[in-house]
Amino acid sequence: MGGTHAPNDLTAGHQTQVWLATDPDITPATGGYWYHQRTQQPDRSAMDEQFQAQLLAALETHTRIPLP
Repeated sequence: MGGTHAPNDLTAGHQTQVWLATDPDITPATGGYWYHQRTQQPDRSAMDEQFQAQLLAALETHTRIPLP
């Protein structure tokens, strides 16, 4: 997240969040994946329902908290 090998500098880290919160002309308005004020494709696992189910099961096992 930080240090000499961090991919971005600390001063630029918040700029996309501020832009998304204040610009009235963001497209898509919801459901987008953003990086440096540009839409990006999320990792394929974000759309993989089987992977998500496995992840939730692993989290339940690890935390011992059942998820709905």
